[in-house]
Amino acid sequence: MCDEKSVMQRVKLANGFELENPQEAAKYYLEAAQMLVELSEKTPEKDGEFMDMANKLYLKGKKLKEKKSAVIQTKKSKEITFDSIGGLHELKEEIRFKIIEPFKSPELFEYYGKSIGGGILMYGPPGCGKSLIAKATANEAGMAFFHVKSSDLKSKFVGETEKNIAELFEKARENQPAIIFFDEFEAIGGERSEASAHEKNFVAQLLTEMDGMDSKDQKILLLAATNEPWSVDSALRREGRFGKTLFVPQPDFEARSHIFELLMAKRPTEKLDFMKIAKMTQGFSGADIKSVCEYATNIPLKESLVTKEKRKISMDDMNLAVTKTDSIVKQWYAKAKQQVELKRMGEFFPDLVQRAREVEPILL
Repeated sequence: MCDEKSVMQRVKLANGFELENPQEAAKYYLEAAQMLVELSEKTPEKDGEFMDMANKLYLKGKKLKEKKSAVIQTKKSKEITFDSIGGLHELKEEIRFKIIEPFKSPELFEYYGKSIGGGILMYGPPGCGKSLIAKATANEAGMAFFHVKSSDLKSKFVGETEKNIAELFEKARENQPAIIFFDEFEAIGGERSEASAHEKNFVAQLLTEMDGMDSKDQKILLLAATNEPWSVDSALRREGRFGKTLFVPQPDFEARSHIFELLMAKRPTEKLDFMKIAKMTQGFSGADIKSVCEYATNIPLKESLVTKEKRKISMDDMNLAVTKTDSIVKQWYAKAKQQVELKRMGEFFPDLVQRAREVEPILL
């Protein structure tokens, strides 16, 4: 039950545990803070009072818990390289030139007056490997890698999100050269004109940290991925911040064939015609392809549970799976084209506009 009486009960419990069991006290303080946040939403007339109390209890609980922020821990990824990712050859070469080589040969790039570091925004349909590309880039460049989602940074409590962002950048400076990768970037760097006053501060803190990265002594690269580039604040998309953009499209024919081959390699299959399957799945994302493989695998698996006889995955299974899988790319291109045209942002995302025109007849 969420009411003022329940809040006070938890605060009383926290007070009783504070000296003997700080961790237990912290739990009750944090529970009380969360309840106050919920109460503030239900009773707008007492919003300020409840949120003020919630902030105080949250900070007290956090201090007792002595919990280190998750966002300042370097995330160790598996040894994913560009060879692990099917297709996207042109994109990989562009990343090598814009990201990896500048860090490997800084003197050469400086000689030609090319800047090192800064921010690059990757955008495109969901499920097309933007996160994998970021991890592979860090491994190829031999750099520390910080993978953060908006949920790692954002807090309901005033000032906490900004503090998390500052801690993240400080940790990256301690581990240079480093890549900070923001996943689902629109959730943390969204357009301020459409955000609450609390959320506007997130973008302001990001801008402050990024503007302090123009020193030659700093070797930090910022990568961000989004399915909604039109929602990212215009100030973050300026040159010197996330001024460079890379479009990550759905896999082409060669890539689709390779992805199917990789995903089915360790499964019991009859002879599968991956080129034929790739042709059938034109316009599918990597996530769509994974769904096809899972669906096809489940067909003989479910049969075997009934018959107790094992059979391998067949082309018929794959064909049926393709017909039962609706590509998420269709809806994305329709929305992307609509939003870019509505906001008159075609000049900022020319690759998206061009690809939307190319795939439109395919995805109808």
